[in-house]
Amino acid sequence: MAHTLSPGIDVSTLTPAQRDGVACAVCADERGQMTPVGILEGGQLFAHPSCIAGGITEDCILVIGDVTTPDALDETTAFASDVADRLRIPARIAFDIDHDVRQYEGAVVLDSYLDSVASVVLATEARGADMFCIDVQELFTHPIDDTCGHCLAEGAKPYLVGDTWTTSVCDGCVAVTLAGTAEGAPLAA
Repeated sequence: MAHTLSPGIDVSTLTPAQRDGVACAVCADERGQMTPVGILEGGQLFAHPSCIAGGITEDCILVIGDVTTPDALDETTAFASDVADRLRIPARIAFDIDHDVRQYEGAVVLDSYLDSVASVVLATEARGADMFCIDVQELFTHPIDDTCGHCLAEGAKPYLVGDTWTTSVCDGCVAVTLAGTAEGAPLAA
């Protein structure tokens, strides 16, 4: 019988749960949103979008907004700090269209995304990828958490390292958390 499957699925290693469409056909995890990836012996197979994309390689949230002018870049950069603070995961700023949105834990779409062709494309891809993707209004339902992710002290803040904001870290733990970098590196444009 012919099989129509997405690349990366090894039919010979599928468990009964994977064959029944209960577990991801790639990683065998039964949790999380999955999309149809093929039919095997009359049964529908499902997989996480990130597994089909080769697995999540970026342990951060992608922040999608306009970065085409200095003012827009400043606004998007400041907002990405809020994303890291509220979601408790590092936040990377999307500077161009060369991002595979499926390689991130999720995406936050700023209101300014309509002001740039690259951000419109990335936002459309993120919304269509069946992944964690929220708008600014939904992000603000999450409270700011200023607890240090390393020692749990209050009053911590994110640091900008390259194009990524860290989760909140206190001044005493910056050197440990950022591998000796006491100050955030300048933003790479």
